[in-house]
Amino acid sequence: MTDRPIKYLSVSLYHPRVMRGGAQFVAKDIHDAAVRDANFDPVMLAGIDGQMFPQYAKVGSAITALPDSANEYILAGQKFDDFFHTIYDQRRNKAVARFLEDHQPDVIHVHHSIWIGLEFLELARKILPNVKIIYTLHEYVAICNSRGQLYRYHENGICNDSSPDQCVKCFPDRSAEEFILRRRMFKRAFGLVDHFIAPSAYLRQRFVDWGIPKDNISVVPNGHKSVRPDDWTPKASASLNVFGFFGQFVDAKGIDILLMAARVAADRVKEDIEVKIFGGNKQHASEDYVARIEAILEDAPKNLTVREMGSYSRRNVFDLMTGIDWAVVPSVWPETFGLVVSEAWDARRPVIAARAGGLDDRIVDGKNGLSFPPGSTERLANIIEDCIGNADLWDRLRSGIKDEITVDAAWQAHVDIIESLGVKRDPKVVQLDSAARI
Repeated sequence: MTDRPIKYLSVSLYHPRVMRGGAQFVAKDIHDAAVRDANFDPVMLAGIDGQMFPQYAKVGSAITALPDSANEYILAGQKFDDFFHTIYDQRRNKAVARFLEDHQPDVIHVHHSIWIGLEFLELARKILPNVKIIYTLHEYVAICNSRGQLYRYHENGICNDSSPDQCVKCFPDRSAEEFILRRRMFKRAFGLVDHFIAPSAYLRQRFVDWGIPKDNISVVPNGHKSVRPDDWTPKASASLNVFGFFGQFVDAKGIDILLMAARVAADRVKEDIEVKIFGGNKQHASEDYVARIEAILEDAPKNLTVREMGSYSRRNVFDLMTGIDWAVVPSVWPETFGLVVSEAWDARRPVIAARAGGLDDRIVDGKNGLSFPPGSTERLANIIEDCIGNADLWDRLRSGIKDEITVDAAWQAHVDIIESLGVKRDPKVVQLDSAARI
């Protein structure tokens, strides 16, 4: 029995102020929700690549306070083993141990292993044997060494068999034994976790198949902050011919699928077609991918206009969404959730999405959006043709759109999980049941 708020530590890959990304936005949203909850005393620790962001890596100090932020800290690392997800920096580990001893969290919520290291879980359990550890699985990195995407680039298809002897086909320089050891290390570290959270049913099932007990992993969709004005009325262009892509400019996001489909459609119709690409990190796309896109656009039909609009942020995504008619999510990898769907729905834009991973959980074809097989340029081209000028279809799909759960609702789901682990929330007294473990 303790007469104090629950001490809650969020451990994130990066921080949105250091590098924007879906996982770090989710982690920050949940941390901020905990800040608003008087029954919690939250702290955030964000692991980063200290060499990529030296301005946040202070000499002689592995952990530094994030400027102008209360109880938010940066954990810098200098060398990360991206195969085994370890750092093994003794100086850094001592700083982490001291940080845990100083803050004494009752609950630790881990959002990633990249630049955190699997050894963080072992260290946390050693320093705080009674702490409750929650782990949100933002992608499939424990299962898949290929950027955690479960996508076979050499076959251009989603991976449905993650056996070690299959992994070597993607990484021929590695042995099956190395992948067995990698899986063993992840499972040993994950054995220290009290409960897992998955943003979609698809991701949950992939990890259940991998070995996490089904009762030990809950589905909690990522909460969304709506910025839609109360008196706002959705409107589309007169021709309903503007298709938008929002996301990272990287291979697995399928920009080439969208552009090829738009080109095929433009060859078959007389109407103008406009594609707007909103995305950053083009420098991280492979040279072959960029070359493929450029080849698609060579001698494109005159009625096809493609515009690269540059990167975007949470602050302007709503306004940018209102400048398109249809949001296209052509991912070829099994998306774990699809934050862009929530952003499109907030602006009441119908979504045209690949039936890949978590996207298939959310898009009900013909009701709140349209779907097509991943990588099928022909099916997507047919959909584009059907959408152009089709006000009845646009209105019907828009009417079927429902808002994603709010961040506060997602936080309440997290609180329910915390309480199920024996950490009781009470306005006056927090009762900690150290015997409760899942």
